[in-house]
Formats: sequence, C-alpha cells, structure tokens
Amino acid sequence: MPIELHNFKRLVLGLQPGAPERTMRLAVDLAELLNLELLGIFLKDTSLHNLANIPFARELRPLGGGWHPIDVKELSHDLDVTARSAEKLFAEAAKRLPTQWRFEVARGPMAATIAAVSQTSDIVMIGEPGSVAERVTQQFSWLIEAAFRSAAAVMVVPPQIARVQGPIVAVATAPNDPSIAVAAGIALAANEELVVVDICENAIDDARILAFGAARGLTIRHIIGGRITGANAVSLAHALRALHEHLVVLTRSASDGQPALIIAAERRVPVLVIEPR
Repeated sequence: MPIELHNFKRLVLGLQPGAPERTMRLAVDLAELLNLELLGIFLKDTSLHNLANIPFARELRPLGGGWHPIDVKELSHDLDVTARSAEKLFAEAAKRLPTQWRFEVARGPMAATIAAVSQTSDIVMIGEPGSVAERVTQQFSWLIEAAFRSAAAVMVVPPQIARVQGPIVAVATAPNDPSIAVAAGIALAANEELVVVDICENAIDDARILAFGAARGLTIRHIIGGRITGANAVSLAHALRALHEHLVVLTRSASDGQPALIIAAERRVPVLVIEPR
C-alpha cells in the first residue's frame, strides 16, 4: 500500500463573526502538531454590503423591536470592531508557534477570497458558529460552500468539541484511500492510535495495514464497516460511537461537504476532508 505522510504546508483559518475562540486555539495546536504555517483570515464578505443596499432588505433584532432596515455604516463598524478583536485573540494564541503566522482581513466575495488565498497544500479550517441561528445564516453557508469549492483540504470544526485525545480515524472507501496516509501522519505526530474504518467491502489488505503500522511504531486497528456511502453519513457517525475518536479523516467525493458537517455534528469532533489523488 503506497502510503506517504501528509504534505500539507499551511493551515488557513477562515474567521467570521461568531466563530468560537476555541477554534483559534485548535488551529494553533494543529499547526504546531503538524509543523504548519498559520494564516488567519477574517472574511468581510462584500455580499453582505450588497444585501444591505437593497431597499427592502431587513434584519431581525430580537432585543430591538423586530425587523429593521440594515444600516450599512453600522454593519461596517461592527465588522471592523469584530475583526480587530479577532486579530488580538489570534495573535495572542499564535505567538507560541515556531512556524510563521499572520493575520489578514479580506474584503470581497467569500468564494473568490477563499479560492484566491488557498492552495492544494493547505488545510482550510472552518469553525462552526456557537449558536444555531448563526449556523443557519447565508453567510456561513457561503463560507462552507467556498471552502469545499477550493483546491485545499477542508477541516470542519463543531462548536462543541467532545474530546482532544483519542484515536485518529480514517474512513476508507477504496483500498488505497489517501485518508489512510493523512490520518497515519496525524496519528504519528499526535502519538495516537490509527483506526481504519473500511467501508469498501473489506477490499483493504489487513496484513499490509498492520505491517505499515509496525514499521512505524504505529498502532492500527482495522475495522470492517460494511458499505456506507457518503449520503448515509448519519449511519457512519453512529458506527464511530464506540471508537471515542478525536479526529476523522475523509476523502472528498463529489459532495458539498454535507457528510463532514453531519459527522462533525453527530460525533462533536473535527472532520478533515482531503482531496482524492
């Protein structure tokens, strides 16, 4: 089984209003663990300003008396204040990194911004907002869509993380699924067990997986999960319940990232979605 450890060079953290501070800390920890450069980008999506300029556009203010016209100046001011606060928190968290790091404020359509800054050797990390209301906003939907349209790997981080230790899980849908290599590299760096959940009808050679682990001092469990497609992500999440994992690695299919969001929500652990070879 031709397995190489990860070749990521940089972690790109996409920040937006409402992103939990713990997502920043997780990004710094992951960048340190995998020896990655770290780029924090606060996204000031111009689509919001375009929406605010529509005469009949309204915003709901639960504590301010219902629906009101969107004030463009107030919106810009609030975003500036939030960006400065995010930069301060980011700098405080990242100052211990041995690798390079920087923070930028990006203005423009979200999809174009993510596409312009991301590379194939990047991991784009998206932290889900803490409140349900913020998670169902159009802005968060745009951010997720932009990330999964980019050439980079994407990590979805749920608002509440259940565990910070535990096995690294690779979900293998093919005998040489690249998720195995990436998960193995992370497991080695984190000194954790690797669990390969085989959902390609046991097409992976168990002896070769165990030999790969033994050659690197890596403990590997090979679990036959039956054929579970990406569309059945809830079933896959349920199949992981006994593993107590703290990170799941999937290979991207022709999807919009919905399986990753479902697994992250059900398991309350980050889900890394990588590109197929």
